[in-house]
Formats: sequence, C-alpha cells, structure tokens
Amino acid sequence: MPRIAITLGASFLGYATHAGFLAGLHERGVRPVAVAGSSAGAIAAGLFAAGLSQERIKAEVLRHALRLSFVRRTRWLWHQLSRLGFSRQPSVFHSEGAVQHLESIVGNRRIEDLHSPRLTIAMTDLTNHQAHFAQKGPLARAMAVSCCVPVMFSPIEFEGRLYHDGGVVHELPMDFWFEDDDVDWIIAHRIDHPPAPRARLFPSNVIALSGSAHDAVCLQLLHYREQLAAKAGKKLLVVNTIHPRPPMLFGQGLGAFYEQGYRAAQEWHDKTLRPLLDAEAATSMIRASSHHAS
Repeated sequence: MPRIAITLGASFLGYATHAGFLAGLHERGVRPVAVAGSSAGAIAAGLFAAGLSQERIKAEVLRHALRLSFVRRTRWLWHQLSRLGFSRQPSVFHSEGAVQHLESIVGNRRIEDLHSPRLTIAMTDLTNHQAHFAQKGPLARAMAVSCCVPVMFSPIEFEGRLYHDGGVVHELPMDFWFEDDDVDWIIAHRIDHPPAPRARLFPSNVIALSGSAHDAVCLQLLHYREQLAAKAGKKLLVVNTIHPRPPMLFGQGLGAFYEQGYRAAQEWHDKTLRPLLDAEAATSMIRASSHHAS
C-alpha cells in the first residue's frame, strides 16, 4: 500500500478542525508515515505526532487555555507601546506563554525523537527572509513558533534564531517530501472560509485586504507544488474544509469545527481515498501476478 504523508495548512484558529480531520482518518485506519504543519496546522500535527490519544488531543484543542496561552504573558499597554512603537519586530501580544502551555501537554519531547509518524513544522525567519522546516528541536517551542502571526504575536526564539508563523511562506509544507523515497502519496488539508462582506473601516479593511492577498499567493504556490509533486512521482490529494472563521477572543464553535473536520475526513476517505487505495491495491496485485507468471 502507498505510504502516506499528511500536511495541515495554516489557518487562523483552525487547529480544532485539523485535529478532527486527523481523528477521522485515524478512525478509518489511515496511519501516515509523516505529518507536517504550519501555524494552526503545526499544533494539530505536533499533538498527533507526539502520540497523544485522539480523546486527549480533542480535549486539548477545545480548551480555552490553548488559545489564551498566546496572550496571557502580555504586559498590557506597556507591551503594545514598546513593541509597536520602538521595535523592529512589532507585535500586539507577547507569545512566550504558549510555549509553557504546550510543554504542559507534550512535555520535553523533541521532534527528532518522533518516528511514528515523523514530524516537520514550518516557520519563517523574517529577518533573513528564509523559510525553515524544523525536523529537530523542542516540540512545544516549534509548535508555538509556527503560530506567531507577524505583528499580532511576538516572534519566538528557536535554535538560536527568531521565527514567525510558518504560513507566511509555506501554507502547506510539503516540499521536503518530493525527494523522500519513504513517501508515495501526500494528503494536504486546507481550511477555507466562506466570503464575508468586505470591511470598509480601518483596521478591518486593511486586515481583510492583506488576508486576500496572502490567500491568492498561497493558492498560486499550491498550484506550482501540484506540478512539482507530479514531476517527482508523488500523488498529491488536496482536501478543503469550509467553515466560518473562528472568533479570535472567544472559543465559540471550536467543538463544531472539530466535528466538521472529523466528518469531512471520513466522507472524503469513503468517497475518494478508499476507492483510490483499492485501485492501487488491485493494480499491485496484477503487477505481482504478471511478474510471477513471467
């Protein structure tokens, strides 16, 4: 059977949906050899690769504490005045609290010690204009780093350098699998949001326009990566889950989003993935039979 890798895309507070998607595939018997993620996808991928039970992962991604950990160490007003007005790395919130919270969940696990599945977490160095795929280092810190949206959250130091959100450059980190002989198929899970009325007032209009520009870049890069995957002989399967954008300050809807990701995975598995796997198995049997006969 083909060896499957799963990449989870960057999406604001989409970690619950991603976790539900992984849980749905896991219940159907899909066991990836590797997982990767950016931003919210990095949290879901990291918890999954850490070997936590699906029940534990669901409980953690639905807790308010996870979302609030990215702001709880912020020195209100002082941080905003100092970081926004006098810093080369401006931010509204101080994000180091997320590292401590994630350590309380995954402990001192390191990425290089995770093998079933292997894990890669994307992050972005805006100082040197470079993307980085973390395949070693402290797991909790890497997960937090990948979520640090520029301007919103302060960058976090990882392995001696400051990094921001992995989704800045790699919405769906997968390039390293194109030359990986241990990966045959790649499943990419994206979270889309239905069109919302165009904001007219500052700063909502600026945020909306910036988000639209970033979405356009991500879709174009995905198109290029589909071509690269085909040239490398990898089957790339893209799954889109669509639901409203979760509110930033409150956790309403996260439970429903988890269930939506879970159902989307199972429906997609039954209608698309399972037939493809059955066809692959039949083809392999025919090849083996022909080889034996010869």
